[in-house]
Amino acid sequence: MVSHESTGIRRPSSWWLFLAALATVLAAVAAFVALHLQREATRPIGEGIFFVAEAATADGIVNDTQDPDSGVRMARNTLGVEAVSLVDPAGVIISSTSTPLVGQLVGNEMLHTAAVEHRFSALAGPIPEDLWLDGVIAWPAGSVLYQVVSPSELEAHSLLLHYDVASLLGRRTPPGTLRPATVELLVVAAALVVVAAGILVARARAARRYREVVVESELLRKHSQELELANAELQAARAAAEEALALAEEKIRIRSEFVLMINHELRTPLTSVVTGADLLRTTEMTDSERGSLIDSIAHDGNRLLEIVDQILAVARIENRGISYELSEIPMEELCSALCTGHAPPPGDCGRDDVLVNTDLKAVESVVAALVDNARTHGATEVSVVCSSAPTVGTFFEVGDRPSEAVYLSVIDNGPGIDSEFLPRAFEKFEKSGFSSGTGLGLYMARMVVESLTGSIAVESSPAGSTFQIALPVSAVRARTGSPT
Repeated sequence: MVSHESTGIRRPSSWWLFLAALATVLAAVAAFVALHLQREATRPIGEGIFFVAEAATADGIVNDTQDPDSGVRMARNTLGVEAVSLVDPAGVIISSTSTPLVGQLVGNEMLHTAAVEHRFSALAGPIPEDLWLDGVIAWPAGSVLYQVVSPSELEAHSLLLHYDVASLLGRRTPPGTLRPATVELLVVAAALVVVAAGILVARARAARRYREVVVESELLRKHSQELELANAELQAARAAAEEALALAEEKIRIRSEFVLMINHELRTPLTSVVTGADLLRTTEMTDSERGSLIDSIAHDGNRLLEIVDQILAVARIENRGISYELSEIPMEELCSALCTGHAPPPGDCGRDDVLVNTDLKAVESVVAALVDNARTHGATEVSVVCSSAPTVGTFFEVGDRPSEAVYLSVIDNGPGIDSEFLPRAFEKFEKSGFSSGTGLGLYMARMVVESLTGSIAVESSPAGSTFQIALPVSAVRARTGSPT
């Protein structure tokens, strides 16, 4: 049996066909036997095969019995005939169920000749002597009986069988009449045919049901696949919607923080400028006081201009991107330009054989912004270190660090950056606590460094912070000056 995977319904077995074929064969055999029995039952009396068969049965009984008298009696009782006699080769009856016949010759000349010549013969006619049955004359001489002489296997002896013609005819089935055994066999054959037909019909229904189930299962499988695809699409749409919602919420948060930043960062210097202008216009003051107030107004105005320029720069970069004209700059030249005015001096400024592929002005602007950012947040000492190896250990990094790089580190002694804030340090409008500034300085530094195909990392503790810029090395020259 083959089981259908999705439903558990089994494919109809070929054994059903075998059983149907077996039932059909048995039905054919039963019908054949019934027809044979019916033919034998309606065969005319004169057909010798009937008497040959009964004579053979009687001969077997007599031969199996050592006493001829007992043998002939058993043969007569078995066959239900009128008399059975055993005849010797001379035609003399030596044993018979009718005792008066013992010792006499077979009366009919044709039958006598058949007994002597040891061949089969049969006829219907009057008997010459009385025929006794159980000590009583049952058929007197002259009664018409059917007599059969059949050769025996017992030393060339023969058997003589007597049949009452009326009884013999009663044993035969009239033409056109079915024997009970024939009817029974035909009923069995018909039942077997019905069984075979039922098996075939049942198998056909099972096969049809199996095909229907297979088709239904295939449809269910396709529908399941379509449903899974729809669910996957729905999940994707849901994820996209959640991502869009998160992005929208992030934009709303950034916008809110931007408004708060603008409100704080612009309002404070702007208020100072307006207040200072009002004081200049309405208040009498000395030249020294007026000069100090004008310097304060100029400082706050420059601060406003710096904030506006920074916001416009970020907007310009986000809209149009950044592009730099990169060139190969010796490490000695790069470090000398960046480390000027910042103590201590760089440790690797002597590596004139290392070439850095970068834009010097862009790198200078980033380093200057990092130095200014450190001082703005409370650092009193800031140094810029240039080296060919990293100067910090565990840190948070953005961008792709080149496999071969020159490292610029801005080191300060400020209060440090909160570890929870570090992952957001290089994001737009992100500020630690209530510190001053727009929250755009580190974001712009990140964009510039990434445009230079480098990376920027930060490591911080309460003792201070270190920002490390990694710039790609394009070549290492031999000390003779030729590139390698």
